[in-house]
Amino acid sequence: MSHDSRNNRHIVTPTAPPLHLCDDSFSYVKYNNGPVHPDNLSCHTPSKHVTPPPDALDDEPEPSAPPLEFMDKVRGYESASFEAVAIPPPLETSLKKSDSETHRSPLPSIPHLTEKEAREALLKEVSTRCCYGKTAARDMAITEIKHSMAFHYTLETFTEKRTTCWAFGPYNGGPVERLDSGEAPFPWDIPSTPPSFFKNHTIQLEVPYTASVKVCHVCGGPGRKRCNTCSGKGYEYCHHCHGDGFSPLALRSATKDCLYCTGSGQRKCWKCGGEGMALCKVCSGTGQIRCFIRLTIKWTNHMDDHVVEKISNLDDDKIRNVSGEVVCQEEETNLLPLTHFPDTTVSMASAQLLQNHASSFPEEKVLKQRHKVSIVPVTSIHYKWKNREGLFHIYGFEQRVYAPDYPQTCCCCCIL
Repeated sequence: MSHDSRNNRHIVTPTAPPLHLCDDSFSYVKYNNGPVHPDNLSCHTPSKHVTPPPDALDDEPEPSAPPLEFMDKVRGYESASFEAVAIPPPLETSLKKSDSETHRSPLPSIPHLTEKEAREALLKEVSTRCCYGKTAARDMAITEIKHSMAFHYTLETFTEKRTTCWAFGPYNGGPVERLDSGEAPFPWDIPSTPPSFFKNHTIQLEVPYTASVKVCHVCGGPGRKRCNTCSGKGYEYCHHCHGDGFSPLALRSATKDCLYCTGSGQRKCWKCGGEGMALCKVCSGTGQIRCFIRLTIKWTNHMDDHVVEKISNLDDDKIRNVSGEVVCQEEETNLLPLTHFPDTTVSMASAQLLQNHASSFPEEKVLKQRHKVSIVPVTSIHYKWKNREGLFHIYGFEQRVYAPDYPQTCCCCCIL
């Protein structure tokens, strides 16, 4: 309690504990539904604070999960906790291997660019560069054209992963598939089909016959608990006068009472309305929670690739980013390596990537695999212009051009 000699009155200082903020909390606490810095809960420097308005976010910490001994024992889920645990798929008695080895077609012939087509491709690329001159592309003497091909091998393995954990939420009435109503199926016995193959997707299901209704472990059943904002006092500092009781707009020589708290320096808590008790967020005021085992099914498409390009030494990413002609494509549950592919480097890459995928996902079930080989045409053109010799490459069906030493450029421009 403090004494104001000017008005001969006593000012009652509220006893509600302030919200403890970090020194830099002013830069994180925002009103109008803004974020609240999460570290405020662990800082312990007492100070007066500005009370959030009624539309502020609730900074109450997330409640902890019920104790595990609170949960019923479910056959097949004895080790379940509130942390998701992966359940390895059952071992397959036999794996179906691809029998499509005999259906592979011979490699097609690669397209050969003429001198005219090569020059047109270079001129088209030069025209998109503001600092490149067209004279060199138009007048250069093409001395040699070499045709080659790059191989782009791609492997996709589509898998399914299942995890289980205990989950809980408010019980609002209605039927419950209790443990004594039937036998809970094992995680991999619950049927489920992916919406589409070779696309990532996740769903969550409730395991049948694992649900139960419990008294809320946070409020103990009433559906209400002590207000976290005012610590059960029902009031807090007035955010207009900062707990002083004086109007912040008035001069100290003519101080007037704060219009919002009438000079007391405190107001009803915005969260509990002065009652000191707030609605329990865990049970939503019902006093009961519904516990069950949640099954999460995650479908993932794992992709790897390998580029084989032996002549032009183009970067692998350049080959990846253009289109080619698919000369081999297979899809099975479990694939065989491309051992009979004409290029041994591609065959070796296929065997290596398939072996890697076979051991990389022990907690996932392989549903489908597919791989393909695309041929990307690559043309290397040697030229001579003003006694300078150079080389540029044209690759992909888009006829992209790579000319690292194009002779007619400004010094500030990048290569093609």
